[in-house]
Amino acid sequence: MFGLKKDIQSFSDESLMQLLASRRRNEALTEIHARYSKKVLGFFLRMTKGNEDKSQDLVQDLFLRILEKHHLFDPKKRFYTWMFTIASNMVKTSFREKIHEGIEEGSKEFDFHFDFTDNQMDRDIFQRSLKEAIEQLQEHHRMAFILRYMEEMSVKEIAEIIDQPEGTVKSRLFYATKKITQSLNEFTPDQSGQHFKLS
Repeated sequence: MFGLKKDIQSFSDESLMQLLASRRRNEALTEIHARYSKKVLGFFLRMTKGNEDKSQDLVQDLFLRILEKHHLFDPKKRFYTWMFTIASNMVKTSFREKIHEGIEEGSKEFDFHFDFTDNQMDRDIFQRSLKEAIEQLQEHHRMAFILRYMEEMSVKEIAEIIDQPEGTVKSRLFYATKKITQSLNEFTPDQSGQHFKLS
C-alpha cells in the first residue's frame, strides 16, 4: 500500500496511523510525535495549570496510547480530533486523581494577544489575570474554552472530543467566556465581549 521510498513526511496523519500496523511503525510514530508533541504539550500545560513534569508525562503516555490503540482509529475520520479525544480523557482522569497543581508564574502557554501598544507591564498583568481567570473555571468549562480558543477547534469538533451535544458545548463556552470576560473587563471594557466568539 505504501512505497518504502516515499518520504514519511509526505503522508497524511491518517495514513501514518495505518503505518502503525506495519514494519514502519517506528517511523510513523516518530513523525506523528514530531508533528504534534509541542501542540499537545501546550494543551496539557494549560489543563494542568502549568505543571510541566506532569504535562511531559502525559505527552509520553499519549503517544504510547496512540501506538497501543491505533487499531481503534477510524481512517475515515480526522486523526487530530481522535488524538485530542484521548488527550481530554487523560486530563479528566488526572483531575479525578487530583494530581494537578497551581499554574507557574511566567508560563507562556496562555498567550492571548490584546493591544497594549508598547506597554509591557500592562501586557504582563493581563497575562497573569487571564491565567488566573482560566484557572478559576471548573474543569469542564476550562476544557471547552481551551479547545475552542487556544486549540482553535470548532464547536462540532469539541462536541465529538468530549462526547457531548453541541448545545452543551455552546453552553459551557458561553459560561466560560462570560466569567473570563468579567475578569478581564478592567483591561478592555469597550471590547471585552468581542474577543471570544462561539461560531
